Amino acid sequence: MGTLVSYEVKKILKKKSTLVAFIILFALHFVAVCISGSLGTTYVDGEFYETHYERNKIDRANGIALSGRMIDEELLTEMSEAYQKVDWSTPDYMWTDTYKEEVRKYSDLETRFKVMGLWGNALSEVIAEKMVNQSTTEKVYTIRKEVQQQAFDGYMLSEQDIAYWQEQDAEIEVPFTYEYASGFDSMLGGQGIYMMCMLLTFFIAISMVSVFAEEHNRKTDQLLLCARYGKDKLYIAKLVAGSLVVFTINMLFVITAVIGKIFSYGPEGFHAALQLIIVYWYPYALSVGETTLIAIGLLFLASVMVTIFTMLLAEVIKNSVGAMAIVTGGLFVARLVSIPPSLGILSQLWSYLPINILKIDEGFTDLRLVHFFGTKLTTWQFAPILYLILIGVMVWGGSKVYKNYQVSGR
Repeated sequence: MGTLVSYEVKKILKKKSTLVAFIILFALHFVAVCISGSLGTTYVDGEFYETHYERNKIDRANGIALSGRMIDEELLTEMSEAYQKVDWSTPDYMWTDTYKEEVRKYSDLETRFKVMGLWGNALSEVIAEKMVNQSTTEKVYTIRKEVQQQAFDGYMLSEQDIAYWQEQDAEIEVPFTYEYASGFDSMLGGQGIYMMCMLLTFFIAISMVSVFAEEHNRKTDQLLLCARYGKDKLYIAKLVAGSLVVFTINMLFVITAVIGKIFSYGPEGFHAALQLIIVYWYPYALSVGETTLIAIGLLFLASVMVTIFTMLLAEVIKNSVGAMAIVTGGLFVARLVSIPPSLGILSQLWSYLPINILKIDEGFTDLRLVHFFGTKLTTWQFAPILYLILIGVMVWGGSKVYKNYQVSGR
């Protein structure tokens, strides 16, 4: 088995299509994921202000200084008073000492409130308005409960499931404690794990479709299928080889992405609340660090599943180009088509597609629970179980197709 796997790995790696696909996609990964946060320059009224790398260094220092403070009335009032010292009508305010010394230190906290959808650009006016007749803190967390209830209604949850989420929400500490976590924010956003999933799917579609199909294309299948291990060990060896190659590429992507995020934003923020970074109404006590580890685990497992699916699809239809088109087309359809919760199980299954579940503010935080042997599981808890079941079914079904194939017409 070791000899067969080693040989199949060499066959995959020596293909020009594999090498070209890796070089192009890794270059895209390096630019779009690893260093994207440090690229670019800010201009104010046509004059150079700072590079994005310099911006990140300043925001990081300011964020670390504020980390550990509760987002309560004291902090919000302090921030409100600072923002009211600036004239927001023109971008010239960015050149003033008042902005640089008294206002800019709250820039990352401002971003957190934009995530919550509470404040816009004219912060001084919005904050002043929200502090009339009700404290800002009360307003912030009241709105969170209102949006949370809208989510319960939108997903059409049962009373039993709502009770479960309310129990989980009770475990979240409120008021939130601010933590600087821009690196994790980027990793969980569109320029992180989600983008890596997309690029890896392209790599799989290009490099894995020929693992089985080339034996039919080159008409060596009749020789292999009548060999001693041609119908059992060779089948497993091909699946293992493809999975090993993709797992290794996946590992390379993740390691370089982590290094890139640390370079751009720093490593701080593992324990920051997910609600403060991505989806502030989500009723489960998760930190962004825990969420990142879960998402990376799902990425690895999903990549193996897609690899096996791609290889076996090419074997079933005996056409590598057709399999490539189906996998890449499916990726685009999964992101372009949105299935509303009103369609029930179809919509729920849509959330489990790898590219959808790794969109943290969509599939990952889908509130519909799975009742599994008396236990309620969230989307991200049930996904690994579902993927392992699908891998098992595909391997079993694919073996039947592979072993029963009859060479004919030659």
